[in-house]
Amino acid sequence: MTLRLSLAKNDPLQTTFSCPERAIHYTSDTVTRNRPFCGSKATTTVRKNVVGESLHVGIIEWPANPNDRPAVVVGSRTIEMIKTGLYTCFRGIHGEWYEWQIHEGRAQVLFGWSKHSAALVIPPEAVHLLDDIVVTFIYFESRWREKEQARSRSWDPGYSAGANH
Repeated sequence: MTLRLSLAKNDPLQTTFSCPERAIHYTSDTVTRNRPFCGSKATTTVRKNVVGESLHVGIIEWPANPNDRPAVVVGSRTIEMIKTGLYTCFRGIHGEWYEWQIHEGRAQVLFGWSKHSAALVIPPEAVHLLDDIVVTFIYFESRWREKEQARSRSWDPGYSAGANH
């Protein structure tokens, strides 16, 4: 049976992913720390709540320098997010490679040869990867949105750096 995780808010860094049919939900919470002369650094913590029990799933450490790569950890495993041109790949819990892509304005992860929407619709064959999928979705979707915002600002002649928009 396909698993569907719905986002409570349209912000992957600060939301709840829920599946009422299975009594499963994940929460993402991001805390930003300003460091003098270094910029802002943030930490996103992901927790899974299953039948009333809250378990730590993963963490994303967002560096102050946007050119540095964030650290993505699921459980005790560091997940290497590899940029391959337009796409981002990660190695799952059993060593298989998966690829995040943007298709028609939405994040999708490729499982084998079939595509599944990353509105977090998880096919039965990928349920064992659920923690990896949620944490890497937050990473991929946040990076993609950041790039889209930067691109839209670069095309906006009325935008000026430092202005509040």
